[in-house]
Amino acid sequence: MSETETDLLTKIKFSGSRREIHRNPQELPIEPDTSMIVEAERGEDIGKAIPFPTKKRLGADSPAPPCVLRKATESDLIVDKENRVKEKLAFQFCQRRISDLKLPMKLLDVEYRFDRKKIVFFFSAEERIDFRDLVKVLAAEYKTRIEMKQTSDREEVKRKGGIGMCGNPVCCKLFIDEFEPISTQFVKEQNLPMNPAKISGCCGKLKCCYRFEHETYADVLKNYPSYGTSVKYEDKSGTVEKIDIFQKTVTLKLEDDTYEELPLTDFNSKIKIVQ
Repeated sequence: MSETETDLLTKIKFSGSRREIHRNPQELPIEPDTSMIVEAERGEDIGKAIPFPTKKRLGADSPAPPCVLRKATESDLIVDKENRVKEKLAFQFCQRRISDLKLPMKLLDVEYRFDRKKIVFFFSAEERIDFRDLVKVLAAEYKTRIEMKQTSDREEVKRKGGIGMCGNPVCCKLFIDEFEPISTQFVKEQNLPMNPAKISGCCGKLKCCYRFEHETYADVLKNYPSYGTSVKYEDKSGTVEKIDIFQKTVTLKLEDDTYEELPLTDFNSKIKIVQ
């Protein structure tokens, strides 16, 4: 694909909160929440359009996303609805076979592709599982391609959803497409206590919000002194103990073990940083 080529793109959301970018070479008018038939590996799938910038420049090294084929018809929607029923039945069948084979795995979800040329079974397990016998049973039952996909703790919550400590639905269910590494440094920059129970999400891992908030915090913190910075204030020595970017204040711990909270504007004009 040419580096200068610009494609009309849309984002499609599939079952299990899976979201993918698709090209729209036909420049079809696509409204949010419209069901669309799209290209899939050796077949077709169905999903709903979600808001996304319509124009994006794709670099030379970027693989060409699959294409949107057409708007789903009434008959397509009926097939999709039937697939949802088939998924529940396949879940029950697979769960019984897992029990029969005594496999140490937990079945989480089943996803039928629109054209029924592939069924994906999502599971979690503590270790690698030899599920070859299970795949043979499933392939014999459904006469189609079977894929077993082991998920991480984050992916499990993304598929099932949940409510975060903030009282809102978890971000991974709403809008996070790909999980990125999250560091405890992001937590420290927000001056939060390193309490695992408070900084962990429903999945037991560090909350995703620390990752996508990081850029904003990093930009704002450029206007503040670093924690532990040595300062002089009214003939007293001290260090920067705390900053509050929402109240725009800096708290100093002075040499006499007292604390002084100052507006950031006062800090810049009244405090001398000791090199």
